[in-house]
Amino acid sequence: MNTQELLQREDQAWLAFVDAFAAVPDDQRDQEGVVPGWTTKDLVWHCGYWAGYVGDALERIGRGETLEDQDWDGINDKVIEDGRGMAWDEIIVQSEHNRERARAALLALATVTDDALEEFTGETFEHYEEHAAEIRAFTGS
Repeated sequence: MNTQELLQREDQAWLAFVDAFAAVPDDQRDQEGVVPGWTTKDLVWHCGYWAGYVGDALERIGRGETLEDQDWDGINDKVIEDGRGMAWDEIIVQSEHNRERARAALLALATVTDDALEEFTGETFEHYEEHAAEIRAFTGS
């Protein structure tokens, strides 16, 4: 996939993700059970956070830096904790901002390396698609 195809796939998956979470009534966004222990709000921030991570990761890859392995579960726990202190509108705005950073970082790459491709696909459109399906299953839509 070339850069434009990646961006198009990301955009389509994001729009489907937005459709999935927009179908959740306001009073059910904080209801646990979309995935064990997580709410729709948690999943939206989770995806938004990781889109921002991709922006950082792609910038490091562009500078020739190596990505370090992380305590992914620990990071996810912290992300969810932080998101629970955020208002819904703040999560939406910050998630949109983070995905735009990821898209800009992809566009800025001189070459989309295998590592960049893996980071971008895994934390954007594949991630959105996975969690959109879980939200749709939760709401029965």
